[in-house]
Amino acid sequence: MGISKENKPILLTVILLAAAFVVFFANWLFPQNSIFPNETGDLTIPLWLFFAIDAGFIVALVLGVRTKKPRVVWFSIIANSIFFILLSGLIFLLAIANGISEP
Repeated sequence: MGISKENKPILLTVILLAAAFVVFFANWLFPQNSIFPNETGDLTIPLWLFFAIDAGFIVALVLGVRTKKPRVVWFSIIANSIFFILLSGLIFLLAIANGISEP
């Protein structure tokens, strides 16, 4: 009862999107033991996590393009491209904010 090969890129995209929301709202979701950002304003941990999620969107895009179903191919191209561009923009803005906040 496993997931078919054609549906794995869609599931990976949904999981990566959920992971991006968890990382983005981690300070609000886990306020007691939050490290996003810590007291010094260091944003390197969220930057690396977002970078890993961004790389995951590329992997999901490649997996989706290699499937045989046209709907999965089009969903993969459109959704993963949009999420990749938006998350890359967020990474760029976080990198700028991290650079400004450094002493």
